[in-house]
Amino acid sequence: MLNPRPIATAATPAPGARALYLGAGQHKRVTCTDEALVVTNARAQTWRYPLDRVARVVSSTATDWSGAALALCLRRGIGIAWLDPRGAALGVCYPQARSATASAAALEIMVETPEGVERYRHWQRARRMDVLMRWSAGREAGIAPAEWEAAKRQWVYAGEYPVHLPAGLRGHCLASIGSALARHALPPALWGPKAQRIDLDEDLCELLWAEMNLCAGNLADAAEGDRPLAEWFERWAARNAAALHAHLYSLERTALKALAT
Repeated sequence: MLNPRPIATAATPAPGARALYLGAGQHKRVTCTDEALVVTNARAQTWRYPLDRVARVVSSTATDWSGAALALCLRRGIGIAWLDPRGAALGVCYPQARSATASAAALEIMVETPEGVERYRHWQRARRMDVLMRWSAGREAGIAPAEWEAAKRQWVYAGEYPVHLPAGLRGHCLASIGSALARHALPPALWGPKAQRIDLDEDLCELLWAEMNLCAGNLADAAEGDRPLAEWFERWAARNAAALHAHLYSLERTALKALAT
């Protein structure tokens, strides 16, 4: 998680971009320069965040954005998610993909037919199984066959799973999905043969959210407030970054194979 840096402090490039969290603790306003977001709080204290250090932004509704700052983020491919006071995601602002990719085109073509939608649903079940296998591998005491079959029926086929983590963490999941979709140049939503909406971002979010609840234990159960939740999520995301990209690469392969057949 980014730590604010006062404007007066000399810029020190960070080794990699990170999430910028603008919590609901106090009112803020976001403006910008050509290369940085400028955040000012109610006491007129100001911080500067160079864009090359910002991977994505998670903003509360207590933060006012200038149009220039929003446009700058979108031009630089930085997604912005807004969370309500309870931590639920209100929505995500996605950058417009600069160029069409073969994967995105193949995915959109695939779901234009009922057979393609069924391929997509099969991909969902396969990725749920992948999550379940990681859950099984992390159980030191092992899993009894009956427990495994029950978990498979509940999660892989019914899409249901026990939720025990703070609800605010799901908003952080959705915010990270927006950034990943932008990097892969994939749309957040697809349209089926009867113009039915397929929410790719929500489907990916469910995979992450389920894995967090199944595999994270109770480490985050007691986390309260914007900053503790954000810090816990960033630690979890750093340890499990490969999982989300594995889901996306699997979907891209599925779509490209469908296009080739």
